[in-house]
Amino acid sequence: MRPAPAFWNIGEDMGRYLSAYTRSKTPVQSTVPQLDRMLRGGFRPGVHFVGGNTGAGKSAFCLWLAERIAQTEDPDTGEPTGVTYVSLELGMPEVRARMGSRLSYALDHLEPWRWADFEELGRKQASAMADGTYVPDRDPVYVSDLELVARCPNLRIVDAISDGGASGLTRICMEVAECGAHGGRVLFIDYLQCIDAPPGVDETEALRDSVRAINLAAIRAGVAVIAIAAVSRAKGSEMRKGKSGDNPGADIFRGSSWIEYTGLTAFALVRRDASVQRGEWADVELWPVKNRRGTIDGPVKMAYNGAYGEFAY
Repeated sequence: MRPAPAFWNIGEDMGRYLSAYTRSKTPVQSTVPQLDRMLRGGFRPGVHFVGGNTGAGKSAFCLWLAERIAQTEDPDTGEPTGVTYVSLELGMPEVRARMGSRLSYALDHLEPWRWADFEELGRKQASAMADGTYVPDRDPVYVSDLELVARCPNLRIVDAISDGGASGLTRICMEVAECGAHGGRVLFIDYLQCIDAPPGVDETEALRDSVRAINLAAIRAGVAVIAIAAVSRAKGSEMRKGKSGDNPGADIFRGSSWIEYTGLTAFALVRRDASVQRGEWADVELWPVKNRRGTIDGPVKMAYNGAYGEFAY
């Protein structure tokens, strides 16, 4: 008699099951204690979503997280945590400038400079180079960038401005796989709706295919993918006008059914019309609207400084 095929015997897969059980990776901490408690330790492999209304600082928040996570040690290897930032809207210089600007504000020994002044500062230093008066140690952008390189040695930036192929779904899934293959733990996508859709495919279909493909790639690679996703205009307006303490709900996202179904987590970054403004700082709230492994406690209350891309909690 021929042996029964493997799919009739669950015991055939016991080795693979026990391997997954004993070799699972430690979650990557977000660096925000309250958020990590909600996540039950941190970000796990799979796709996570961040949305928010206009002015809440979605890109700034993900840049802030990416830079801070890249300054930590991988909990399993002790090496600097590998982080990839895929920007489909901003070029590499602006991404890097925003990170350097935040560091210049956060570290006392650096001269603070606003990321919006990057080009003006560059022209000034170019003139100094031309007349022989340039002093590297007095260039705030250069000095903060040296600090960024030293603190985040395993940070990789991919942008669709310099690389036209970077916004394709196949390429993004390849970046996820490469991130995991080289020991990376987290990949950011800024943002989901900028992924190129094949001809004849509408936005809903494109979003569905993107979310499903990226989630599978992330799980296979052992990488936590944090993707910024657009919210509907109506929901964005409601979020601004809502009373503090109201969870916006997972239906804020455009194409929300696929995000709600697929994501390990989804968060709404909310800036209310009535939020307190103190100089360059504004109050924002980070609400968990889906959390498969943890709790829906919230919000994480933070202050956002848009001039330097800094958050405080």
